[in-house]
Amino acid sequence: MADVKQNESVSSRKYVPFTHSFEDPWAGESADEGQTVSLTFRFAKPTKIQLQRLQDKAVKNSSQAARNLLLDIIHADDKERFLESMEEYPGITASFASAILKGVGISADLGN
Repeated sequence: MADVKQNESVSSRKYVPFTHSFEDPWAGESADEGQTVSLTFRFAKPTKIQLQRLQDKAVKNSSQAARNLLLDIIHADDKERFLESMEEYPGITASFASAILKGVGISADLGN
């Protein structure tokens, strides 16, 4: 029953792809070579409750708060690959969270 409810909620939400590309200097054959990494995952728009939870938890542990938000809003089909990517590239948590927060109007760039 829980799986049916989860599938219904996944299908009723709109998911959009977010892509982050960067150079991994450790992935190349030599010290002079890097490898371009491009990661794309689909996320739903966070709800007001999810954003409030992020703000409440971010005071104590901003990285964990961002991780929790992303895992709440990622498409179920992308979740396992996202978890694996976070293990390999821990910085993507902040990058994806920042992009999503900017998409809902939260930005440190106001007035700049």
